Amino acid sequence: MAIESNHFRSYSTHPSGNVHATNMQAPDGDDDRSDTDSEITEVGEEEIPLYFTERDGRLFHSHGSSPYPLPVDTAEQDRINGQHEILRHFLLGIYVDRNAVREVLRGSPTRQRRALDLATGTGKWVLDLAAEFTHVKVYGLDIVPIATRHPPHNVFFEMQDINQTLRFHDGDIDLVHARSVSMAVRCYPDLVKEVARVLRPGGLFLACEWGRYPAMSEEVDVVTRLPCSCRFFNAVIDTLHRSHGITPVAQNLCRYISDSGRFDQIYSHRFAIPIGDWHENPVYQRLGLQYRSILELYADSMGVMMVQAGKSEAEVNELVRSYVDELYTVSGLVSHYYVVQARRV
Repeated sequence: MAIESNHFRSYSTHPSGNVHATNMQAPDGDDDRSDTDSEITEVGEEEIPLYFTERDGRLFHSHGSSPYPLPVDTAEQDRINGQHEILRHFLLGIYVDRNAVREVLRGSPTRQRRALDLATGTGKWVLDLAAEFTHVKVYGLDIVPIATRHPPHNVFFEMQDINQTLRFHDGDIDLVHARSVSMAVRCYPDLVKEVARVLRPGGLFLACEWGRYPAMSEEVDVVTRLPCSCRFFNAVIDTLHRSHGITPVAQNLCRYISDSGRFDQIYSHRFAIPIGDWHENPVYQRLGLQYRSILELYADSMGVMMVQAGKSEAEVNELVRSYVDELYTVSGLVSHYYVVQARRV
C-alpha cells in the first residue's frame, strides 16, 4: 500500500518505545494551548513505516497497547472510505442534528472553537467538518498515519491511542465525534468519562456505532432466516472478546453515556441501512449495492482477524463464504447504525 507520509503529529509513545517531546508553536501566532503542548512533535517521513507491521500479506498497526485487530491497508481504507460515503448520503450529511452542531460550533469572539474526532482512520469525517466550519480547528486522532498528508489549514491529524488520557486540557473541546471506535477501546465507559473531561459545559458528544449482528427490514427470526450470518457474527463477537477484550457497544451507548452522570439531553437514533438492491427507493438500491460490497471487505478483514486469533483457515473461509452468500441471496437485509447525541452538563 502507499502510505502518505507527512503532516502528522505525534503525542503518545512512539512504536520504537521512545516518547517524542518537542515544542511546537501554534500557527499564525495563535497562543492556543491545544496546539502548543510540549509533547507534540511532527512525524518525519522516515518514521512512517515504524507505525505499521505486515502479517500474512496484510498491513496492521504496530502500536502495542491498542486492541484494534483489523488491517489498515488499502483494502481496509477502501472499506472505511466507502462506509463514510454511504452514511453521508444516507443521513444527508455527516451528523444527524444540524442545528445542534451549528450551535455548538458557532463562531465566538472570545473562544477558538475546536472539534475532535476519535479513531479518525482516513480522516474523511474530519475533512468534511473542516470544510463546512472553516473557523473551527478540527483534530483527528488515530494510531496510524493514513489520513491525507495535505490537510487544510484548520485540520490537525495526530497519533494517539484513545485508550490513554487525551492530551487536551479540561473543557478544551466543543464537539467530540466517535464513530466506529468500539474495536479500538477496551472500556467504553472509561472513554465516555474522558470525553466528558475534554468537553466544555454544553459541548456536544456524537457517538456512533454499527450493530454487530445480522438484521432484516421486517421482524423475523434471524436465527432461522439468516443462519450463516448468525454463525459468522457469533464467531466474530467471540473472537474479539476472547482475543482482544473487545465487546459490542452499539446497543449500550445510551446507557454508558447516561450512567456517567456527565451528560444530559441524550437523544438516540437507530438507522436501518439496506444491504443489496431490494429497497423500492432507487437511491437506496444504489446505496445498498455499494454497501454490500463494503460488507464483503468487512468479512474479509474479520476473517483475517479470526485466523490470526487461532481459528482454522478452513473454518474461517467457510464462515466468510457462507455469510457473503447470504448477503447476495437473501432480500431485506439491513445493518443497524446507532447514533447517540448528548450534551456535557
